[in-house]
Amino acid sequence: MTSTQDRSSRSPSEAPAPPVPLPGRAAVGGPDEGDRGDTAERGAWTLVWLGVLGAGLSTWGDWTEASTLSVLGPAVVLVATVGLVACWLVRTPRARSFQWLALAAVAVSLVASQYGPIHVRRFYTTDAAAFDHVAALAMAHGHNPYTSSMATAAALLDVPARFWTYTASGGFVHDVSYPAGSFLVYAPAAALGFHHQIVDWVDLGMWILTGTLVFVLLPRRLRFLAALLTITPLFVGVFSSGGTDVPFLPFLVLAVWRWDRYGGPRSAGAARWMGPVALGLACAIKQTPWFCVPFLVAGVALEARRRGGSPVALAARYLAVVVGVFALVDAPFAVAAPGAWWHGTVTPLAQPLVADGQGLVTLATQGIVRGVDLTALSVSAGLVFAALLAGFVASYPRLARVWVLLVPLALFFSARSLSSYLVDLLPAALIAAVSVGTAPDAGPEAPSPSPTPSARRRRWAGVACGLCAAGAVAAGVAAFAGPPLAIAVTGVHTGQGGIRLDAITVEVRNRTGRPQVPHVLVDTASHPSGFWLPRHGPMAAVPPGGERTYTLYPPIVAYSALRGVRWVVQAYTSNPRALSTSAVQVGRRPPPAQ
Repeated sequence: MTSTQDRSSRSPSEAPAPPVPLPGRAAVGGPDEGDRGDTAERGAWTLVWLGVLGAGLSTWGDWTEASTLSVLGPAVVLVATVGLVACWLVRTPRARSFQWLALAAVAVSLVASQYGPIHVRRFYTTDAAAFDHVAALAMAHGHNPYTSSMATAAALLDVPARFWTYTASGGFVHDVSYPAGSFLVYAPAAALGFHHQIVDWVDLGMWILTGTLVFVLLPRRLRFLAALLTITPLFVGVFSSGGTDVPFLPFLVLAVWRWDRYGGPRSAGAARWMGPVALGLACAIKQTPWFCVPFLVAGVALEARRRGGSPVALAARYLAVVVGVFALVDAPFAVAAPGAWWHGTVTPLAQPLVADGQGLVTLATQGIVRGVDLTALSVSAGLVFAALLAGFVASYPRLARVWVLLVPLALFFSARSLSSYLVDLLPAALIAAVSVGTAPDAGPEAPSPSPTPSARRRRWAGVACGLCAAGAVAAGVAAFAGPPLAIAVTGVHTGQGGIRLDAITVEVRNRTGRPQVPHVLVDTASHPSGFWLPRHGPMAAVPPGGERTYTLYPPIVAYSALRGVRWVVQAYTSNPRALSTSAVQVGRRPPPAQ
C-alpha cells in the first residue's frame, strides 16, 4: 500500500490520470446517476430513429405509386440506420446538430412516407376535408364559403353516403360548419393553383410545423419527446388523410406556452402578451380550443392574484384580446352574411348530430345498452366540464401544469366524442406541463385586504365542483335510463348468396306520449352509410304507446356482416333527441374462400 507521504511527494506529472468519462456522462449527480440519465436519453433518441426507419420502410413499400420513392425509400432507411448508430456514438445526445438532424430526418421521412398515399388518393376520407377544399376554392375565386354551395364536395368523396355527418332529424350536414380560419389556412394553396388533396398536404405541413414548434419550446433534455410525438402514427395517419384539426395546434401550443406569465414583468418576454393572440387564432379555426378559454381566463386571474395584481382586470383584458383576434378573422364573413356565418360556426355545438365517437356514448352506439338520451348526455358532459373547471380553481396551483389534459375528459362524456377530440390537445398539454412555472409548492398568494381570499375561493369552488359532479352523474344515469323506442329486428333479407344486405324488417314500439318518426341507421362495424327508408314514401310515425313494423332498404349497396361480426340497428328521434338501438345482431355470412 502506498503511504500518504509517498502520494503527496509525487510530482503532478507522476500523478495518476483521472478516468476518461464515457460519452455523454453527466458531470453532476454522481457517475451512476449521470450514466443512467445519459443512457435513457440515448434510448429515447433510438426510438426516434426507429420511427424514421419505419417511415423509410413504408416509403419503400409505396414504390408502385411513384418512381421517386424507389430511391427515396432506401435513402431514408440508410439515414435512419446511421442515426441509430449515432445515438450511441455522439458525445452527448443534447448536441444541437444531432437533435436538429434527427428532427429534419423525421420531417423528411414523414413527407416521403405520406407522398405516395396522398399522391394516388383521389378522394378525401372525411366530409370536413372535402368541405374545406371546396371552401378554399370558393375563397380563391372571391366567393363567401358560408353562402356558396358545397354540393361539389360530394365529388371529392369516394362514396359520399359513407362520409356525411348525419343529423338526428334524418338529414346530413351540407354546409361549412367551422369558423372561417378552418378554410382560410387552405385558401393560399388554392389561390396558387394547387388542386389535388390540398387539405391533406397542408395538414401534413402544419403537423410538421407543430412538431418543430414543440421541439423548439422544449428544453434540450426533452426534445426527443417532440420528435417522437411528430412521428407517432396515431397523429401522422390522421393529419395526412382527412383530419382537419391540425391547423389550430401550432397556435394552441403557443397559447399555453408559459401562459402563467401573461401580464407579468418584462423578463417574461413574449409570454407576457402572446397567449391570448395565439388562442384567438386557434379559436378562429376550430371549436375545440374554445374549451380551453375558461381555464386560461381563470388561470390568468388566479396568477394575477398571486402576484398581487388585479385579477378581474387582467382576466378581462386577456379575454378581450382572444375575442378581438377571433373577430378580426371572422368579422368579414359575419358582416357579409351573419345568419349563414352563425349557422356554420356553431353547427357542431347546436345541430342535433347523430352520436359518434370512442367515449361513453359507445355503450349505446354499439348496443351494450339499448339507447341514450343525447340531450341528457350533453348536459352531463357540460356538467363534467364545469366540475373540472371548478376543481381547477379549487386546487390551484396544483393543476396549473396539467389542466390541458383535463379538457378531453369532458369531451369523453359528450354525445360526439371523436378520437381526434381526445388526442388533439396532447402537444399543447406537453408544452404546458413543461413550460408553466407555477408549481404546487409555489409561494403563498400576495396579501389581500379581504380575509383569507384563498380559503374562501377554494371552499366555494370545491362546493361547485362537487355539485356539478353530482349533477353530471345524475344526468348521465338519466341519459341511459330508458330510450324512447324499443327496436326488434324481425327479418334480414339478403342477396347474392347472402353477401348483399338488401333490406331489414324491424318492429318499433313507441314508449313516449307523442308520435315519433324513427330515423334508422344500420351499423355493420363501419360508418353508417345513410338512413334506411321504406321502398315507397317517407317513414310513417309510430303513435304514442303504439307499435309499427317497417321494411327498410339501404340508401346505397350494403353488405351483410361476416359470420360472428356484431352489428346493430340505430334509430334516432328528434323530440326527445335520442338514440335507440336494437339488440346486438350477429352476422351469419361465411367468410370468403381462401
